[in-house]
Amino acid sequence: MNKKCDIIVAGVGGQGIVLSSMILGTACIIEGLSVKGAEVHGMAQRGGSVEAHIRIGCIYGPMIPSGKADILIAMEPLEGARYSFYLKENKPAIINTFQIPAMGNTYKTEDMLDIIKEKTGNIIAGDFTSESIKIGSIRILNILMLGITARYVPVKKESMIEAIKQNVRKNLVDINLNAFNRGYEISL
Repeated sequence: MNKKCDIIVAGVGGQGIVLSSMILGTACIIEGLSVKGAEVHGMAQRGGSVEAHIRIGCIYGPMIPSGKADILIAMEPLEGARYSFYLKENKPAIINTFQIPAMGNTYKTEDMLDIIKEKTGNIIAGDFTSESIKIGSIRILNILMLGITARYVPVKKESMIEAIKQNVRKNLVDINLNAFNRGYEISL
């Protein structure tokens, strides 16, 4: 497996984008892989646009150039459309279809997916927020989506699990591991 992989994680503040990038980075460190990362926060910490760049096996800087990402993880459809320009053609885009309307504005999720489809036909989309709630909390959405993503990254599932244990509070490890495993099992 190629040990180089550039990942964009996008969403809004409060969705766990930073934690997701920390878990991915920790999994790489566990396996002895070179990893760089950067986060860009929007106007508000909670509710504003947030993006994280994770570069596995990269010798350059932490920011992924336009059109060079191997994976896009979008925890909100508008944010997926907004950051789809980073994605290489036909690389996987994992998109949560549950909307968090900004400032009361609404949009059609299908329109956002159409924008992403201009970049890739490899879209894994679903209402992963509702799936997270079924597992036990809306706050595990990010970990559920990391479970889906684990099939595409050059790190072992076991390293991702260990990274979750190292990065979430002890009393939340079990629910997060349940979310990760459920995401890993979702049929693509």
